[in-house]
Amino acid sequence: MTKYKILITGGSGFIGAHLTEKLISLGHNVLNVDVLKKQGGIPYVNRKGKFIRGSISNKKTIEKIKKWKPQIIYHLAAQSASETAYDDPKFDIITNCYGTYLISNLAKELKVKKFIYTSSIAVYGNSRSTIEENSKIEPDSLYGVSKYAGELFIKQNLKNTSSKIIIFRVGNTYGPGENLHNQKKGMISIYSSYIWKKKPILIKGSLNRFRDFIYVDDCVNTLVKSIKIKLKDSSAVFNLSFGDKYKVKDIIKLLIKASGKKKYKYRVLGNTQGDSFGFHASGKKLKKIFKLKTFNNIEYGLKCYFKWINKIPINSKLKKFHPYQITK
Repeated sequence: MTKYKILITGGSGFIGAHLTEKLISLGHNVLNVDVLKKQGGIPYVNRKGKFIRGSISNKKTIEKIKKWKPQIIYHLAAQSASETAYDDPKFDIITNCYGTYLISNLAKELKVKKFIYTSSIAVYGNSRSTIEENSKIEPDSLYGVSKYAGELFIKQNLKNTSSKIIIFRVGNTYGPGENLHNQKKGMISIYSSYIWKKKPILIKGSLNRFRDFIYVDDCVNTLVKSIKIKLKDSSAVFNLSFGDKYKVKDIIKLLIKASGKKKYKYRVLGNTQGDSFGFHASGKKLKKIFKLKTFNNIEYGLKCYFKWINKIPINSKLKKFHPYQITK
């Protein structure tokens, strides 16, 4: 297998840390660029790769990356929550829009082999019907707008270049390494954190809201496979989705079961700004092109998730309990 110099922006974040570990284990030379901001994941710096602490919206950081000359770029760095985007819209727009513009412009200058971007199914907004890759783009959150703007900057900057673009519109990803103290990012993480802290689950919005969920290992394995995928066109968009739809009330039942409890108290609160009622994306195109037979089912994923959660003392500082810290 060909070994590459690979840049991962946001390589210390939730998905990024898992991706960094996987690519290093496969023998690639990895550069991780991250601000180490506590968001959806517990920040983790993998010492087996090269690390630069810095923002992708900072031109000095861009210059450092330029000197390293990556051949492949995974662009994961982002403000990655719908609710948080309204707390600090400037940060959301600068990171997700301007930061993506700078990274994709650098990719053009370096003539990278592939540019792989993790967008979000939030770009579609609410949809009662199954979402395909050609479905109408109509984001109903600031986060969805900024992620789609990122897609447009990438396509514009890398148009008519030799670089291949793969855009993944990622569904709700969950698994070990999430920040259980963050109550504004990750539906499964938020609800699981209440069980971990032995508090009643607080549910914002209707129990009939629905989502797709994908276990972090499946997300990362798909991202890794994109290195070998040969595209007919210069760019391709995929819904990175399991393909199954779950209502909130069903997720609550599955979480309670996975935690080993028979019953658990919960309360339903009002809606959150920027929180879509529901979206359900098809994964047919992804599975066909990537030759994926199936993903781990949610019962298996939640079992693995709580196996990790149960190792963490209640209300602990999470840094030393990152899954890669535990396995050292």
